[in-house]
Amino acid sequence: MPGDAASATWTLDCSAVQSPGGVDFKGAYVQGPLGRRFIYLSWGTLDDAKSFTLFRRAKLWLDAIPPGVLELALDKGLLVGRLRLTDPKGNPLCAGVRSPVIQWSAVAAEA
Repeated sequence: MPGDAASATWTLDCSAVQSPGGVDFKGAYVQGPLGRRFIYLSWGTLDDAKSFTLFRRAKLWLDAIPPGVLELALDKGLLVGRLRLTDPKGNPLCAGVRSPVIQWSAVAAEA
């Protein structure tokens, strides 16, 4: 998706399971140790051969999801994170991303 797009939406499949330490996330895009899971939002360029070159990335911290929102998402079936893709200077968002930069909500999953 071009960096100047008006908006971007993506879906990542993962599962949330109860563990002795609370809720644990598992999936192809979920990284980090138990209790410190995150998803990378990667910025890069594609050349003519479709080769991706990373130049910046942000960590969307899953341990920062408010517990009430997480419980509701487990019940409803879908967790949604909304965030601006640029920082206050207009650069691609990077570093660790937690509230209030990202707003988490729970919605009903489509059947």
